[in-house]
Amino acid sequence: MYLVSREFLETTHGQLGCINCHGGENLPDQEAAHATMNPYPSQDLDGICAKCHGGVVETYQFSLHHNIKGMENGLMAFSNFDSINDSPHHGEVFDKNCISCHATCGDCHVSRPKPYTGGLINKHEFFKTPPMEETCYGCHGARNAGEYMGEVGFSGDVHFELGMTCMDCHSIDNFHGTGEEYATMWEQPLPSCLDCHEDQKPGNSDIQAHNVHGDLLSCQVCHAQANNNCFECHVNYNEDRTALKSTSQTKLMFKVGLNPNPTPERPYKYVTLRHIPTAKTTFEAVEDNMLPNFDNISNWKYSPTHNIQRNTFQNESCESCHNNDRIFLNENDLIESDSKESWKLIVPRP
Repeated sequence: MYLVSREFLETTHGQLGCINCHGGENLPDQEAAHATMNPYPSQDLDGICAKCHGGVVETYQFSLHHNIKGMENGLMAFSNFDSINDSPHHGEVFDKNCISCHATCGDCHVSRPKPYTGGLINKHEFFKTPPMEETCYGCHGARNAGEYMGEVGFSGDVHFELGMTCMDCHSIDNFHGTGEEYATMWEQPLPSCLDCHEDQKPGNSDIQAHNVHGDLLSCQVCHAQANNNCFECHVNYNEDRTALKSTSQTKLMFKVGLNPNPTPERPYKYVTLRHIPTAKTTFEAVEDNMLPNFDNISNWKYSPTHNIQRNTFQNESCESCHNNDRIFLNENDLIESDSKESWKLIVPRP
């Protein structure tokens, strides 16, 4: 009854029986029955889930939640290698640290993510729409999900306060994939504030500040709050060297800087930034000089901060922003371990 409720036995998945998904043997002896059992059947992408949900599995193999290509490509951009297969040391970092962010079908629809707490959400119940507090927060709680729910920072997002979930803005393609492989999350179709607030598009808005600033600012510059920033990440082996555990420092900050990567979807000159924890010596426990291109990549990144409010301290008046040097990235915000590229995001001030 702890793992399976009577109600579950009457559901579609419950009627399949334990052995159909988990394997094992229908024997009275517990040890013998469990000898060949697979506790995580959804780890095999072509396994049991594909038999009924083939269409979803076909696109999910390309999803960033599954292949975590964004993390792999981000790691390799710091290196002199084209592929993670070309470098045993980078492969070790990826396999013993980064890969923990990979999500199976079960990690969202049945269980809590293993990097969070693991365990069944509710006695093996399958959730067609995963509960945000148990799943999204489990992996994204230190940043976007935690900020959205008000668990990280000063207050939550106005959309969360109105009862909205991650799935109200993010389409299913953001989770299950589109069938196309993306190098980073920024390449896939992402929600925009204007999807719902089309009447506030610059030039058509009844709010003059929206028309005046046009595409000069991302929406978050005026409507977001302080976000969680991480610094000085370093990894170390666990006792049996089977995993690499990372530690970093965190700080709540609100910084506006120059857009590190303007695109047609995000053409803004000024955006909210978030500091990522990577330092040049992050992986020195594995090998020296693993990030030779470190200074060519800013460790202040464009941040789609998920803690929106209509009224914020920086949009109270024109002076709250234009005469407030503290919110703009400046040289005093950069620390010794920051990359040289980060200096290019400093906002020139009169």
